[in-house]
Amino acid sequence: MKRFPYIIIVIVIFSIAASSIKAEEQQVKSIMGNDSFLLSDFDLETAKKKALEGDAESAYRIHLHYKLGKFDTVSSFGWLQIAANHNHASAQYSLGYIYMKVSIFKNPRLARFWLKEAEKNGHKRATGALKMLEELVLKSEK
Repeated sequence: MKRFPYIIIVIVIFSIAASSIKAEEQQVKSIMGNDSFLLSDFDLETAKKKALEGDAESAYRIHLHYKLGKFDTVSSFGWLQIAANHNHASAQYSLGYIYMKVSIFKNPRLARFWLKEAEKNGHKRATGALKMLEELVLKSEK
């Protein structure tokens, strides 16, 4: 019987701590802005229809939804490819960068192709990335 008040106090303390942790997690999520990349089910379906009809911006938006909102790398990469194929300069740059830097995807020819497409479509950092790619290729040939 004497332990009962202590058990209640411990439960209350743990409840307060758990609430505090959840509040901090929500604060971190809002600071990181992950929720701003999420699409509602309706918006996602609408964007998918538009993207598959050729709307590059919709495909890129879906890519961001999966990459930064849902953290689904496979879906993100697929929609990034669709956006790049529809001439979205940022998607082309990102795809080129992935093919240049990410070990499981490394492919200098694809990296060069997509970075040149991005450069052609006016992406400002594509030229610098192409120079970096050439340096990486030269180093690997030595």
